[in-house]
Amino acid sequence: MLKNFFSRSESTSNEPSSQRIPLAAAVLLIEIARVDGDFSAAERESIRQVLRQRFALDGDAGEELIRLAEDTQRQSADLHQFTSQINRNFSQDEKQEIIESFWALVFADGYLDAHEDAVMHQLGHLIGLSHRQLIDAKIKVRKELESAGS
Repeated sequence: MLKNFFSRSESTSNEPSSQRIPLAAAVLLIEIARVDGDFSAAERESIRQVLRQRFALDGDAGEELIRLAEDTQRQSADLHQFTSQINRNFSQDEKQEIIESFWALVFADGYLDAHEDAVMHQLGHLIGLSHRQLIDAKIKVRKELESAGS
C-alpha cells in the first residue's frame, strides 16, 4: 500500500504533493548516507529516526519507505525533483529542521567526508537556505552531538 502510494508519479497522482514529501526526504537522506561510499548501520538507524520523528512512520512503514527511497535514489538522475518537494512545501523553519536532520545523518558515522559536505551545500542551496543558515545548522548539530557524547 505505502509503496503504491509513493511510487505514483507527480503527474498521475491524485494525492496532494505534500503527501509525497516523506519519499522526497527519504531519498535525500539515502543520497547523503551513500555519498561517501559507506551506508553504515548507524546512518540507516539515523534515517529511521528522522522518518519516525518527522513523519510519524512506524517501523514497518519506515522500513518500506527506506527500501522504496533506495530504489528511487538509484534510478534518479538528480536531486532537484526531491528538493523541489521540500522547497515548495516546507516553511523556512521546517527547512532548517530538515537540514539539521541531514547534518545529524552526516555525522552519524563520526566523520565528515568531503563529498558529504559538498552534497550538504548543494542541498542547502536547492531548498532555499542561505550559506549562513547551512553553517549554523552544521555547528548546532555538531555541538549537540558533542554534548550528547560527553
